Amino acid sequence: MKNNTITGHDFYQLFKSGVNEVSKNKDLLNKINVFPVADGDTGTNLQYTLQSAVEYATISTSITETLMSISQNAINYARGNSGIIFSEFIHGLAIFSHEQEMSVNDFIGTVSSSSKRLYEIVKNPAEGTILTVIRKWANFLENNQLNSFSELFEVSLPIIKKSVNETTNELKDLKKHKVPDSGALGFYLFIEGIKNSMYDTKNNATNEWKKYEDIEIVEEDFDGMYRYCTQFFVKNINIDINNLINELGSDGNSIAYSGDKDFLNLHLHTNEPWQISKVLARYGHIVNSKVDDMWIQNNYRKTKGKIGILTDSVADISKEILDSHEIHMISMNLLVDMNSYLDKKTIILDDFLELIDKSSQFPVSSQPNDQQIRYELMHYLDFYEKIIILSVSSKLSGTYQGFMRFLDKNPEFKENVYLIDSFLNSGGQGLLVKQAAAICKRDLAIEEIIKLIEQERENIKTFVVLNTFENLSRSGRINAKIASLANRFKMKAILSLDKEGNGKAYGFSLSSKSVESKVIKKVKSLAKDKEIQEYVLFYSSDNDEYKKFKKKMEMLIGKDPTYCVEISSATALHVGKNSFAIALR
Repeated sequence: MKNNTITGHDFYQLFKSGVNEVSKNKDLLNKINVFPVADGDTGTNLQYTLQSAVEYATISTSITETLMSISQNAINYARGNSGIIFSEFIHGLAIFSHEQEMSVNDFIGTVSSSSKRLYEIVKNPAEGTILTVIRKWANFLENNQLNSFSELFEVSLPIIKKSVNETTNELKDLKKHKVPDSGALGFYLFIEGIKNSMYDTKNNATNEWKKYEDIEIVEEDFDGMYRYCTQFFVKNINIDINNLINELGSDGNSIAYSGDKDFLNLHLHTNEPWQISKVLARYGHIVNSKVDDMWIQNNYRKTKGKIGILTDSVADISKEILDSHEIHMISMNLLVDMNSYLDKKTIILDDFLELIDKSSQFPVSSQPNDQQIRYELMHYLDFYEKIIILSVSSKLSGTYQGFMRFLDKNPEFKENVYLIDSFLNSGGQGLLVKQAAAICKRDLAIEEIIKLIEQERENIKTFVVLNTFENLSRSGRINAKIASLANRFKMKAILSLDKEGNGKAYGFSLSSKSVESKVIKKVKSLAKDKEIQEYVLFYSSDNDEYKKFKKKMEMLIGKDPTYCVEISSATALHVGKNSFAIALR
């Protein structure tokens, strides 16, 4: 690399060095993350954003082409408020760069233009954040004569450090905890990594931040704050972006975005992610999304837990059980009319059933992809030493195999991640997950915990009262001719699972009453052999038929259900409306 010009290859190597420095200090950045919410994930989000930009970039001798590739991937994979702003800063560099090579003066000009652009596109920009540090850095570069890139990064690094330290007194949340802004420090570390690589030395400046490594920050009063940190990736938007942002502002805050009407990466805090997706689906096509629970992040950031439980959204569990048992969930993907939703997160059951009726094509579901799995595992390994994944039965879905393939391709996770096939689905899977979370609280070796969970799954039975075969037919789960015949005679059925997790039909009837009686008879038989410890009820429609079934189960078993809950949209896709079920152990 020439010291007064850089090519695309040069920039890529410098960028990669900056990313490595951020990654090394990910935990530190998480520790001091208090603004705009103390959710402790800025380091994880910046690492994910920047590493993805590096990993998927196409490198060219042209600095403009390389910047475009890096910035596009940064936008596509940006996570969190700081990730969005960082990716849009890089995007600005790409927009204002028009050269094969870039001189020092050219670089200063693009930094200045990109910084000004950030203030135009960030909704309600807050001073004392990464925005402030980038602006002050750009101002310094503009007002000083710099003759080489090595000089540029060496001379300006102390200015960035000073700006980061000043953020401690610029925002009340930072002043309260006596820490600098996490995103701002992330930017400093990025530039420090570049500077160190240019001199091929290790700088001890990072040691200045080590005093924050033992700090403990937990927001005591989370009430009144928005609970979910969401991001939506939307393409082909048919409304002015400013008008869209204004409309979304009534349902959330901390809005930031990168990209344009062709492809927008939108960040927003809200209590109802499903309402945001309804708005976005009116004006564009939702490509994918992510939802982080900031209440959980805040509660569990103080002390790293030993073992965390992660399950997929096919498991039906009440929100109260999820919160109290520290159970985490990765969503199945639902595709409806070119819009992608996250089961139980960006779409709720009533809305999904309505979309099924209106959709021009029958919706499809898919298992979590590699990017989702990577993000969730990186995210939760910040809070736990080990993760146990309990998946829906491998005989019913490819989710278990998807996790297995990911772990095989990414062996760095295998030391801390354990995968178990639940052999169950829906309420039965939820019941096992609840038991697994309780087992994990015991002071046992991980091998013993896994053994007990595998033993527990053999004790759980599930019976589903299916009132229609239409959805099973439309989703391709049973032969269309058989389904047509069953629907013609208004056949009902009981669905269950065998010990290996295969789906099976337990009984058929021409009336719901008869099918229900068969379920009651089976439950009675099980209760004679062994006391029913607990049971859960789950349903696709909270109608009179389900309510009568609930009363009968309460009288028969002699106790209330542990919880009653709607089924997942991924399950409703196959069983349709007016179905209900019981799972027991």
